[in-house]
Amino acid sequence: MTETRFTWRWLVVIALVGIAMGLTIGLLAGWIVFPNIGGANVAGLSTTAQSDYIVLVANTYAYDQDLPRAKQRLNLLQDNDLRARVERLAKSLAARKDASAANVADLAIALGSEDSSLQVMAAGVGSDSTSNTSDTEPTKIARADSETRVEEPTPEEQAAEPTAAPTKKRNKKATATPEPTVETKATDAPTEPTAVPATKAPKPTAEPTAVPPPAAAPVTTEFIPGFPAGWWNAVKFIPAQVSPGQQYYHLKYARYCDWAPNDNFETCPGFPAGGMGHSIYIMVVDENGNCITTDVNDILNDGSKHPLTPDMLKKIEFPWNPYGYACNQDYEKEMYGEGNDISVPGLPSDTITQLQLCATNPPPGYNPPNCGHAHVRYFLIFQRTTR
Repeated sequence: MTETRFTWRWLVVIALVGIAMGLTIGLLAGWIVFPNIGGANVAGLSTTAQSDYIVLVANTYAYDQDLPRAKQRLNLLQDNDLRARVERLAKSLAARKDASAANVADLAIALGSEDSSLQVMAAGVGSDSTSNTSDTEPTKIARADSETRVEEPTPEEQAAEPTAAPTKKRNKKATATPEPTVETKATDAPTEPTAVPATKAPKPTAEPTAVPPPAAAPVTTEFIPGFPAGWWNAVKFIPAQVSPGQQYYHLKYARYCDWAPNDNFETCPGFPAGGMGHSIYIMVVDENGNCITTDVNDILNDGSKHPLTPDMLKKIEFPWNPYGYACNQDYEKEMYGEGNDISVPGLPSDTITQLQLCATNPPPGYNPPNCGHAHVRYFLIFQRTTR
């Protein structure tokens, strides 16, 4: 019996020693040998998570306006071109009508972006905030409200309050002696209660300071000659229906060229194809005037669709755009009297319709409605724009 007890006692001791050694080795391995296992940083996050991180930084900057701190936080992404990345994210959020797009655009401007579309987006923040509310995303509206709340107890208003009281006391003293004078009539009993709200006048004036932010600048099309008076009666222009902050294709430039031997309205000297041409020239550019390679919609007035595809693009031999854009390619669609409706797919787009050789009722002096004598050209520039 004694030998059996001795054996079990040693087994318990050996088990306890083994457990202690296992814990010791495990702790040493976790704390000393492999201390960095499981470590992570912002740069190691997924692309989606990094975009969410940029939105959080932009929302924080919308409140505290601490640009150095925002840059310090963005540097954790270890991106060589943070400004371009924030610009792309702002435009992507705007295309999805995300309420945080304005704050991200504002952060991009603070980082040095000169993109006009982002400036419009940042300036027009809050114009549609009632339709796109969010409980977790601060906007510049909140910052503007905080500024108006600070303006209420300004030192000037506080200084104005103690000076108002003695002036009214002096009036009472002056009016107390000559009772029949006009001044006493002005300081009758009804005037005393009006003196109390007079000291609170600055408070109602502070409320109208919450002026809504300016709306996006209007976007116009340069028509040559003036539209619709100088164009054939069948041609119609249909603007895209977009909200502020949304990207779309805007018809920035539209020129109509007419020519005939006895015509006084030849408006395109030096333009491609000369007076005998009968084509539609179409250029599609981005915000900076660089080419966008995309399809172009072409719908005839019989309802058939004949899209212009990138393989139909031509290099421009005779530059014709008046803005000096870097784009050097366009579509050149020949017309044969059928009528063409032109727009750009992929985003909402302005549309111009019934571009054709003839018109039922041309303006005085233009080519007669006889296609055998009509040689006309149209020059169009569609630009990707943020409203």
